[in-house]
Amino acid sequence: MNPTFKLIVTDMDGTLLDAAHRLPEGFPTIVVGLRQRNIRWVIASGRQLANLKKRFDDLNVAVDIIAENGALALCAGEETPFFEDLTPVSHFTPVLQRALTIPDATPVLCGATCAWVHDAYPENFKEVSRYFEETALWHEIDAVQRYKICKLAIYHPQAADVLYPALAPFEDAQTRVILSGPNWVDVQSSTVDKGNALKAVMQRFNAAPAEVIVFGDYLNDVGMMQGGVHAVAMGNALPELLALTPHHAPKNTENGVISYLHTLNIC
Repeated sequence: MNPTFKLIVTDMDGTLLDAAHRLPEGFPTIVVGLRQRNIRWVIASGRQLANLKKRFDDLNVAVDIIAENGALALCAGEETPFFEDLTPVSHFTPVLQRALTIPDATPVLCGATCAWVHDAYPENFKEVSRYFEETALWHEIDAVQRYKICKLAIYHPQAADVLYPALAPFEDAQTRVILSGPNWVDVQSSTVDKGNALKAVMQRFNAAPAEVIVFGDYLNDVGMMQGGVHAVAMGNALPELLALTPHHAPKNTENGVISYLHTLNIC
């Protein structure tokens, strides 16, 4: 007998979206059909809440959203997050100072309603803006110390090889440094995690771990793939995720999430 799920939880980039950042064909219709069966779709991403909300509002798709790696959670149809975990920029000053010494690095201060993008490398703005709907520029650290943010996201064309090795030593009991994509390193409070936000969503909708299926591909997905949920690693996932679970979906470029759900007769 196939399991019964209340929540389908998917990362976006590298998981639900294909290589051209497109949603699966017919996604709005799929979500509507699932909601009629009391199954909710939860988007869990490192992206900005405003970016995610606009994308799905424009499609008139009712999805719940975990944004900024778990710093915010928003219920479909609501305007205000019911869960948030924000941190003063001053918490990140040492790693931020180091990042600003690395050529081609663009730190983004990810606030709940605005992303402040460092202005040193305008050539990076086009790629950075893909993930943020509301943005502003910043230059001096002293001017932003009191801002409260969800996380520090740092773009670099070679994040895995150049940026992450330089910033990883800043991880400690209070701060996590995560390689969240080929071109991104996320630095956040140790309390911020997609897994913690997912627990809040599960409590909101009275869903037990066995009633939750989670899809992911990168290290910022690890937290939500633990705790007894049905965890599925994408075929294109990092080896660390593939080792976490025996359940593997086809690659994101092969419509992996929908294909896996088809095998369970969920959609």
